[in-house]
Amino acid sequence: MNKSAILYGPKDIRIEDTPMPVLSSDEVLIKSTDVSICATEVKYWYHGIPNVPQGTKIIQGHELGGIIEDVGSCQNFEKSMRVAVDPSIWCGICDMCMNGMSNLCRNLQFMSLPPVNGGFQQFYKVPSKNVHPIPTEIPPDCASMVEPVCVVLNAISDAKKISGSFDDKIIAIVGAGSLGLILTQALRLYGSPKMICVLEPLVYRLKMAEKFGADVLINPNPDNSIEAIMDVTKGLGADIVFEVSGDFEAYQIASNISKPAGSIIIVGIPVDQDYIPIQSIIARRAGLALKFVRRFNPKDFPQAIKLIASGKINVTDLISHKFSIEEISRAFELLHQHLDNALKVIIHPHQES
Repeated sequence: MNKSAILYGPKDIRIEDTPMPVLSSDEVLIKSTDVSICATEVKYWYHGIPNVPQGTKIIQGHELGGIIEDVGSCQNFEKSMRVAVDPSIWCGICDMCMNGMSNLCRNLQFMSLPPVNGGFQQFYKVPSKNVHPIPTEIPPDCASMVEPVCVVLNAISDAKKISGSFDDKIIAIVGAGSLGLILTQALRLYGSPKMICVLEPLVYRLKMAEKFGADVLINPNPDNSIEAIMDVTKGLGADIVFEVSGDFEAYQIASNISKPAGSIIIVGIPVDQDYIPIQSIIARRAGLALKFVRRFNPKDFPQAIKLIASGKINVTDLISHKFSIEEISRAFELLHQHLDNALKVIIHPHQES
């Protein structure tokens, strides 16, 4: 049997045995070695998954590292190969996929959201096109960090489409969770910003942002963020603001600190997905450009793997805790309450508690 962590509803994860996956053509079986918990999954664990009928059960986990257990009829891979897994099940034939935007696939399904189970289980199957071999230079537990790096690369790509070069730009990052900290590192790989400002209420995360190269650290609230940014930017505001927290107040803060004709890159996913709270009077009068980032582009996986393997992006220091699958509820509680300086938490489905 296949030990799995099944989300039944808010704060209700149960460890159960589920059947082993049966492979169809062009699928491979993955032995799940490391699955990191996404901040959005913590929100879903606490509040429930939006727009999902009550009583729906799902196995979460979409930041995935593993070992190939069975290749079935696939000839492109070998058993025991270490891999990172793309959790987006894209069709490959719609107009979005054909134009290199598989993250916007019209038929997209996503592991960890109904009806496709994710990686908080000992074994799962995926299409072979979703499997990316990783080199020995990537440390244990870091295969699961490839997916969040891909999210950052997609956000950077989207920002450049509307803002052009990062050179000599003032860039603000609202939120210093794992995505914000990866973004802090990555920005200087793709340009030469004049200044990187990080806004984050948790002091231990601000310290990590400083370690990763942030120029300005701000502990924000809706009342002081404008004053703080205007002070360090000599009254200009930020050219580009990345919102990566998904917290209710963060969207308006991002709008407040942007300069006129600035760009806001919206990465964070709010609990209430019906709207985000940005006052139109501020955004309209400032002529702001808003760009919503849809997860990651599957084509970014090879580059993300190279950046981690080369050490150009440090994900090892983001991993604060590791738990067995039996301890997964404790892991979610730790992240929800921001206890013990929790940042990135890894689940080991085969580890004994």
